[in-house]
Amino acid sequence: MSSTQVGAMPPPDGVTPDFSGGIGSTYLQSTLIIVYSVTFALATITMILRIYTAGWVAKKLSWDSPLIVLAWGISLAFFITSVKAMPSGFGKHLWNVTIVDLEGYLNLLLVLALTYIWPPTLSKLAILVLYHRIIPNRPFRIAVYLTAVSVTAYTVVFTALFIGPCNPSKTGSGVCLNNISIAQAVLNIITDAVLIILPIPVVHRLQMPLKQRATIGALLSLGSGVILASCVRIGYVRKMQNNPDVTWTQASAAVWSSVELNIGIVCNCLATLKPFVRQHLPRLAGLVGGSTSSKNSNQAASGNRFNSWRGDKASYGYELHSVDRPKKAHAGVPGHSRDIIVVDEFQVQYGNAQDKGDASSTENILESDIHRKHRGERPGRLAI
Repeated sequence: MSSTQVGAMPPPDGVTPDFSGGIGSTYLQSTLIIVYSVTFALATITMILRIYTAGWVAKKLSWDSPLIVLAWGISLAFFITSVKAMPSGFGKHLWNVTIVDLEGYLNLLLVLALTYIWPPTLSKLAILVLYHRIIPNRPFRIAVYLTAVSVTAYTVVFTALFIGPCNPSKTGSGVCLNNISIAQAVLNIITDAVLIILPIPVVHRLQMPLKQRATIGALLSLGSGVILASCVRIGYVRKMQNNPDVTWTQASAAVWSSVELNIGIVCNCLATLKPFVRQHLPRLAGLVGGSTSSKNSNQAASGNRFNSWRGDKASYGYELHSVDRPKKAHAGVPGHSRDIIVVDEFQVQYGNAQDKGDASSTENILESDIHRKHRGERPGRLAI
């Protein structure tokens, strides 16, 4: 029997190796394809809505959008590589994988590792860009900078380790790869938790109804809602340490990696879609965003009509009719009554709103309240 017909590890007692089959030939491979396809479809839809909202509804394109697009592209590369690795044994038990096929799989494992570690980092950076844009508080921004540097730094370090001493194609790199997988999973969970906690003090200080504060906090936390998938995935990563059936255990972890990558993009995009919901689904916006008067919605919808108004003045007056009182005329001055006219003059200034059609989006609420607080005014109230 040649080496091409021998499994890379002995099969369990009573199990006959099966070297047939291609893409989707095992239950695990089919599960990976289905799970990734569904979550990637959701990620694609929400990403398109995010770009539409930023470019055409809010008319505010920022660095968070290209970061998410890049995360989406690398996630797609992860799936393409996963499918390409399936004929080489990815998603099969190792006793059903020949030595030759295993070598082909190990050559693709580096690409799998690199395309997995970067999308979560890019999604986190996109959330941090959003935080930086809407919250001008200096200590908060320092925390944002430190978090961004930390996330980028450990991802770059892991990338260097994968390419260098822990390259999967090198003999004896298994322990190193497992250690990196555990470390990265833990750091992902920690940084996800940091991103959830980071804006809580700022949102807590906003003087607005509790329901609205809770909604804003929930929307911001959506960006790191993937923490649940990360926690589940780490259990599968731990199983890889003591199980030599690497082609099976790594594919099992990859199922949850797919969820982590794509749901991270979905949650990140959902956190920015309130302008879209308010413009196209106003009833849903009312349920999610708390009580907002129709007057505010009408003002937002008709905002374009006021864009050209600058410093218009108006005045109105009314007469306080006199009460005739009989008086004795002064010497040489005939008696008479007096009329008092009260005149109110006011000036109205209208600014050109950047976010047309969304007068109370999450970002606008935070920007208006936080910027007023930053200037020393009382947040949550109109500064006159």
